[in-house]
Amino acid sequence: MADAAAAGFRRSGSGRPRPSFAVVHDTDGPRVRWGVVWFVLTVVAAALARPLLAAVMALAAALAADQVLRLRDADVVAVAGGKSGGLLSDPRRLPAMLAAATLPLAAAAGGDTLAAALPSVVAVVLVQRLCTSSAQPPHAAALADASIAVLVAVGLGLAAAGPVLAHGFGAQAVVVVLVLVCAYDAGDYLVGSGSSTYWEGPAAGVVAVAVASFAISVMPLEPVNASATYAIGVLTALLAPLGPPAASLLVGSGRRPARHLRRLDSLLLLGPILPYALAVIL
Repeated sequence: MADAAAAGFRRSGSGRPRPSFAVVHDTDGPRVRWGVVWFVLTVVAAALARPLLAAVMALAAALAADQVLRLRDADVVAVAGGKSGGLLSDPRRLPAMLAAATLPLAAAAGGDTLAAALPSVVAVVLVQRLCTSSAQPPHAAALADASIAVLVAVGLGLAAAGPVLAHGFGAQAVVVVLVLVCAYDAGDYLVGSGSSTYWEGPAAGVVAVAVASFAISVMPLEPVNASATYAIGVLTALLAPLGPPAASLLVGSGRRPARHLRRLDSLLLLGPILPYALAVIL
């Protein structure tokens, strides 16, 4: 357990451990193939139908929420000398999973439905985590745990809901966004996984976004003309690199393997802003 803890932290000049939120890519297993599958699945779903895209993003949000809470719960249990269980043996994570999946599904019905679902999602997750807390009556630690669960469910849910809500501007617009996001992820992973510095991966991702933006602008997908493509590319290049460190903050360290979370991390900040940005750009 000490080795696992050391893997998630680096030491500062004062000798005290501090978390490293720069992502260290997990290269075990068929990561590139899964990345290609994710790219094809999301782009095809976006091109075919909004409800299909919502279903794909809802599944991704649910898996990511479960993974984040499982990792955080494992830390708490490990401190107490226990062992974190799976979803069936520890169903406290289920409401947060369902809440995260609800938001992209609600976005398929429109912005008003998403706005109506959001307070319900917050209330359900907050009350459930407080009522099932081991500390009764709930004290500060229980409230912090419930707040984190709400943050995870809402943050990942809105990240997944962004492309679904943006589908209202046309399938072409969402396809362009997803292609650029996946281009960033590919550049970041391919270069960052073999780099000794934290910035080379994100820099390569930004370059990949620039190249993909130029390629799409040559044969634009209406209503996304060349200038709109470049504007979306700039937005992606600015916000996509901030998503992975923010996701690392959720799990405690960028060195921690979290493959489901990494499917959505580039959309963590970009996703919620995307519909508003497209309303201005298009």
